[in-house]
Amino acid sequence: MVFLFVRLSWPHTEPLGSPEFGINFSCNYAEYLLLEDPTNGAGASLPDDRPDRTRWCADTLGQLLSGLGAKRVRLSVEWSQVEPAPGAFDWSLMDALLAEADRQGASVMLTVGVKAQRHPENYIPGWVLANAHLPPDGDISTDLYLRERSLAMVEAAVRHFAASTAVDSWGADNEPYVPSLRAQSWRLGREFVRAEVEAIRRNDPVARPVAINHGQHFVVDRRWQDALADSDILAQSLYPWRNYELFGWRMVLPILEIGPLAPNYRAQSRLASSVGRQFWITEMQAEPWFDGDIHLVSPANASPNLTVGHFRKNIDYARRVGAGRVYLWGSEWWLYQRLRYDDPTWWNLAREAISTAASAR
Repeated sequence: MVFLFVRLSWPHTEPLGSPEFGINFSCNYAEYLLLEDPTNGAGASLPDDRPDRTRWCADTLGQLLSGLGAKRVRLSVEWSQVEPAPGAFDWSLMDALLAEADRQGASVMLTVGVKAQRHPENYIPGWVLANAHLPPDGDISTDLYLRERSLAMVEAAVRHFAASTAVDSWGADNEPYVPSLRAQSWRLGREFVRAEVEAIRRNDPVARPVAINHGQHFVVDRRWQDALADSDILAQSLYPWRNYELFGWRMVLPILEIGPLAPNYRAQSRLASSVGRQFWITEMQAEPWFDGDIHLVSPANASPNLTVGHFRKNIDYARRVGAGRVYLWGSEWWLYQRLRYDDPTWWNLAREAISTAASAR
């Protein structure tokens, strides 16, 4: 019966669709891999205010978009970077990234809010931390100072970036309902995220669609319903391969192969469509979920979390979900593997997925 439960679940029975495949990009993560690699004698953290950073970030994004043939990219506005002092905004890096995407003919999903892609997720300026009273974990959006200042930043960011023709959609924070895994276990409340959505809509004269993305692990998590009710696009982060340890034995479990316990993303996409919403995957696992320093993953020290077979299976999952768009997670790591270890495996797999989907459309 267990076998039948799994074999009759949506990852095995739903037909293959043709979503658009794009990429996620974080300049911080690209720097960490390509410029701050301690395994290559470059371990120092580089300052964000170095003169050539903006150009380097834009050039790296351009290299990814042109080399992979990607026409969709998801970027995040990092609050601590764009507002280093109260009311003093610096849009230069994001402007350069948007200009480069536009030059490459790629459209941008732009996430604004407290949380952004990659570690530490909560990009809260030091001056906010000094004046707010944040709990050690839990919902930080109840703090009135953080709430007021972050919503003001969201409004200013949307007013500024709404002028960019590259932006075609917004994200209201990054996985707001999910506690951060590798920093403080902070999350954001539904009412606050709804206020972010309203601030975005109020300040965008073009009325681009707004997404709320969630990271659902098991079917019992129903917070995706809040995201669906409060946005134009229900988005999910999809990581099918998880590391677990049982009695000292480390294993990689295929989360989507546990039958009715796994999230039914296909049913979510159908429900979204039935109420006039869209369904996207904003993070589709395409790099290893590695518990140590990911610099150490190489052809000679491969991670069991993501094999070539897993990568291809993930693309298959993504095509069966019913999503309109799928943003692959790991473009910076594919470039790192190709440049650092002369291993184009992951780069070629991603380029194949993106080009095949484009041809099918």
